[in-house]
Amino acid sequence: MKKASSFAIISLVTPFRGWGREFEGGCRGLCSLAPSLKITFLLLAAVCLLAACGKKLEPLSPDAVLPGPVREFRLTQEGESLVLSWLIPQENLLGQPLTQVQGFRLYRAELPGPAPQPGCIPDFRLLADIDLAYPRAGRVQGEAVLYQDAGLTPDRRYEYRVAAYVHDRYLGAWSPTLSHAWGALPRAVRGLQAEAGDRAATLTWEPVSRRADGAPLTDLAGYHLYRRSDRQSWRRITPQPLAATAYHDVALTNEVAYNYRIRAVRRLGGDLLESLDAPDVTVTPVDLTPPPPLLNLVAAPTPRGVELRWDESPATDLAGYRVYRRVPGEAQYRRLTPTLLNKPYFLDDAAPRGRTYYYVVTAVDDSKRANESLPSEEAEVAYEIR
Repeated sequence: MKKASSFAIISLVTPFRGWGREFEGGCRGLCSLAPSLKITFLLLAAVCLLAACGKKLEPLSPDAVLPGPVREFRLTQEGESLVLSWLIPQENLLGQPLTQVQGFRLYRAELPGPAPQPGCIPDFRLLADIDLAYPRAGRVQGEAVLYQDAGLTPDRRYEYRVAAYVHDRYLGAWSPTLSHAWGALPRAVRGLQAEAGDRAATLTWEPVSRRADGAPLTDLAGYHLYRRSDRQSWRRITPQPLAATAYHDVALTNEVAYNYRIRAVRRLGGDLLESLDAPDVTVTPVDLTPPPPLLNLVAAPTPRGVELRWDESPATDLAGYRVYRRVPGEAQYRRLTPTLLNKPYFLDDAAPRGRTYYYVVTAVDDSKRANESLPSEEAEVAYEIR
């Protein structure tokens, strides 16, 4: 008895679902009709629906359960096209695990003017039928489906919705409707330059004042800056469009190459339209910060030579130490250690006795530049031991 009831319910909804599918292309130009004509049209549509007019489909079998809505339906602008993406639904209309999906039908409505039009009934028309087994339109990548809509008309708003279908093209639940304004893109940014810093990079570029079609750009929202490092994807690092034509990127890793690209952004109909990419620039931050000066240098004469001791450097990137010496009358120190010392100790066993010596020590980091600290305070010793 329960099976018969389920069959009756599915058979009842099937004509309405099929009518809705066939009717998608029949709601023409409603946005341009007068309000009274819109009301008349809607009343006639309601009468048609109640009468189950239109093409009738064969009743669904009791075992056939239609797909639920797609997951993560998204609409983005990429270059000169709008890109739709979504994930295959995992549940049917009853909230149970979905066992089969044959494909998707993507519909689009074109509205006059880029601004949203509340109360306007979209004229949805079939844009693409994407069969998962043989996707002639769109791309299928695992559970993800992508469709690139190119050849759009400027100064229009486009609305999209998609539904999965099973065998015989029975549509499941509709996705939410997404919309985006379309128009001439801003001209690509010119003169992008990058200067390396210590764990940072400074980027500058020329301002954009024109659209790609040559018209003045009066609705510039700013600039979007993107970054990636080795084997990583591009990521936008500016949450909001930048108003300035310079950006200081910090908290980078030294000795790692970073690529940057920038796009001018136009605000149209409440949406953002990015320009095409300017040529990328690459910059590698470098360690410019030396270790701090060493403290508490002590020089003591011994029978073996002059012993030097000092406090260990607190630098986390320490590579080693250097020792310098001079005698009275010399303006410059002479380095005594051809290689770096790994301990805060040095024995100068080559110093001739009977003279006074002045010593300083420095710390060197492990960067490619081998940044060297400022000299320690000078230690003086009279080497008179026999």
